[in-house]
Amino acid sequence: MLFGFRKLLGVATFALIIVLLGPKLFVLFDNPKSATVPAKLFEARQYILSKSVPVLHRYVPTNIAGNDRSDWILIGLAIVATIFSGAIAQRAQTAQNRQMLRKSAQAWRRKEGVKPGSKLDAELETTLRMAESGKAVNRQELLRVFAETKKKLDTFGREVAFLAIDVVGSVGMKAGEDPASIQYDFEEYRKLVERIFRARGVLKTAWTPDGVMACFAHVEDACQSGKDVIKSLKVFNREVKLSKADFAVRCGVNAGLVYFDDSTPLETISDRVIDVAGHMQKNAEPNTVLVARKIIEPLRQLEEFTHTTQVIDGYEASVWRDASS
Repeated sequence: MLFGFRKLLGVATFALIIVLLGPKLFVLFDNPKSATVPAKLFEARQYILSKSVPVLHRYVPTNIAGNDRSDWILIGLAIVATIFSGAIAQRAQTAQNRQMLRKSAQAWRRKEGVKPGSKLDAELETTLRMAESGKAVNRQELLRVFAETKKKLDTFGREVAFLAIDVVGSVGMKAGEDPASIQYDFEEYRKLVERIFRARGVLKTAWTPDGVMACFAHVEDACQSGKDVIKSLKVFNREVKLSKADFAVRCGVNAGLVYFDDSTPLETISDRVIDVAGHMQKNAEPNTVLVARKIIEPLRQLEEFTHTTQVIDGYEASVWRDASS
């Protein structure tokens, strides 16, 4: 809107220059007022001066070197007003663009899963402030910021695998049991799982009271960790636990490209790859590992998995069962 006003003011200033200075050119011709165009210009000039000169005389001295320069003063004031309005319009547009930049950046953060306080978030904020410190912030600047941040984001992208494990019927297991025994059993269970994870090079874990989500560098490590936990429960149930009910778990595995840095806790990462791993776990039978078939097809142990008719979040699922059980 301000730019539209500035444009109109510019056109008006140009017209004012033509009206006030045009007649000065026609005085070089004989009897210029006899022609239509010069006559109209002289008439318009006279009208403008008759209306504006009395006002100018009240506030501005118009006599320069013994001559009335009201026309030149009017033109000068119009040019100054045009330049000033243009500067205001530019400032307003820059402020609006900066606000748009911030809103777009927030939407982009949510879309790409950039967590507040993460290293990537800090780098994006630095880039935004650098862009905002410039004299102009436009669409090209906005695209440049996103392009630079996207490059940084790609450096945080890693192909990783996620293993979700949950204890089957954990609420029922605790019913009627001695609280101290239950606490001991679940602490020992967690130690067992963590030992297996460490042996397979776990990258990150996020625990709930009875479940865990673990991140591994390779699909093989995630799948094998789930298998190892299930196999280890035989000895655990026979020789370690104190409560009556045996421990059984459901395991789900998925893998894909996920954006995170080493300082980001796993529980704060929101990504569909992780969600699918959790859904695989929820749909798994007790003491099985349910996995998206597409991620295990390159594995050497593919024959250990059985293809199922289950489709979880659009992925065909395969299952591993302990053959010795």
